Amino acid sequence: MTGMETQGIPLRVLALEDDRLVRRILEDTLREECEFLAVATYAAFQDVLVRFNPDIVLLDVLLPDGDGFEICRALRMNHQYEKLFILMLTAADEKDSIERGYASGANDYIRKPFIPYEVKSKILSYKKIIDFQSKLFTAFNYQLEFSKKLYFVNRLMQKNIDVSDMPSLLSELKMFNEILDVGYIEVVRRDRNGKPVSMYDHSFLKDDAPLRFERIVRNYGGFEDMETGPASFRIQRKSGTDTTHCIISPITFGSTVAGYLMLQRGREFDSDEKNLVSLCTDFASMMFRRISIQHELDTQYERYKAEIAKVRKIQAAALPDFSALFGYDIGYTFMPADDISGDFFDGFYLDDSTYQIVLCDVSGHGMASSYVGNEIRSLFRSISRPDLSPGATLTEVNRLLFQDISEINYFGTAILCRINLHLGELVIASAGHPPVIWYRERDESNRMLDSTGPLLGFFDNATFGEDVLALSPGDAVLFYTDGVTETFSPETGEFYGELRLLKHFMEIAPLDSREIIQEIIGSVYEFNEYTNQADDITMICIKRRENPFA
Repeated sequence: MTGMETQGIPLRVLALEDDRLVRRILEDTLREECEFLAVATYAAFQDVLVRFNPDIVLLDVLLPDGDGFEICRALRMNHQYEKLFILMLTAADEKDSIERGYASGANDYIRKPFIPYEVKSKILSYKKIIDFQSKLFTAFNYQLEFSKKLYFVNRLMQKNIDVSDMPSLLSELKMFNEILDVGYIEVVRRDRNGKPVSMYDHSFLKDDAPLRFERIVRNYGGFEDMETGPASFRIQRKSGTDTTHCIISPITFGSTVAGYLMLQRGREFDSDEKNLVSLCTDFASMMFRRISIQHELDTQYERYKAEIAKVRKIQAAALPDFSALFGYDIGYTFMPADDISGDFFDGFYLDDSTYQIVLCDVSGHGMASSYVGNEIRSLFRSISRPDLSPGATLTEVNRLLFQDISEINYFGTAILCRINLHLGELVIASAGHPPVIWYRERDESNRMLDSTGPLLGFFDNATFGEDVLALSPGDAVLFYTDGVTETFSPETGEFYGELRLLKHFMEIAPLDSREIIQEIIGSVYEFNEYTNQADDITMICIKRRENPFA
């Protein structure tokens, strides 16, 4: 039986994720452990859902043809998928987004960029839950006369499957009174020295005082070393007339006894009830382990977020300062979709009269894309020189990049703009980048420079052409990444597109560069109804000043 095989049938995991890189990472993480299938669109998801019959669904929040929350809600409304485990894949970390996911029926969520260990841990946790439900269902069939109590056990577990903190889980244990009609319940844990410490207790007795676990251990001993269970015994009260029946079952963490569940009442526990207690402590052991792992993952994630914040500060600190370029008005925006960006831009002097600007969009977004982007930035810095044309510079960067990243399926688009600061001449070379928009003030016209070469890092022997334009005072050019034009409208299902950007740029071109950038950002956000952006957005607007001293 493999690591994720349930009752002889492999665990089935279906992922709906539009990012090809994420799908590949999920497949690499899970394909050896379970039967895994990934699709990129909601339409494809609908086609395979019934046939594949998944046990677990990994559901992306932001999709080009659907909303992850609404898809989750629709699945929950279908009786066939009431018990399907749904884990949302989201880059959002806001409380409202997480609460919305739970409200739509999700069992859990996985933050992107995720750690493969976290994904596998969560899948393993839910696999254990699925195994346990299967075990519970089998017990139900074999013990029909015990169906009511099994129902209450199942309700206890279903209600608490998604509990993520210990106090909430423990507070639900008073449901044991409905299952076994107990008089007292106590949960204890073993501290680092092996000493039992009470975590939770509740008495249903009106008159008699319960016997606490600590007192039983002190007077009778032996139970703190129990490795298997449950064990039941009878305690005769001092009066000689009252008898207390106890059952103690170990709660394990791996192969170690981490604590105990103790129940008390006035009559003996039969074998079926002992089996129920054993099932419940198995569930408690699983949940305690899951909560502990989740706590550790949360701690690691917070450390990761802190490191990411440092990387983002480094990215921001690396942005060039265009304010010192005499005679030019340059504005920009740099808006990562995740905490860190796969986009980058750079600007630096090649000599006293030549300034070079590079804008690059690496496939995907997040940590890996940022790392690749940093390598590309370094290549441009080391290779660029005045006697090597922009097209030749792209060719050399592409050659070196292909050697480094072709096997890991990363590539990028890039635009290289070399400015003769005295003449206002721009030489532009493009590697698969969106068209440059050029506004000419003298005739108030817009033009798209759509000549481009192959993607950067995609082909080994790629060559790149060049466009040369003379930037007169008042003229402007706009560079941007496809995060702008591929912004999606939830209302119309359309992309923002190049034509809409061209028209809007024409209307606002007389403004200064920073105002132009702000106007475009506002237009994009209005277009997507202020939803979270799906891709990194970077723009640079270059204007030649009418008055160089302005």
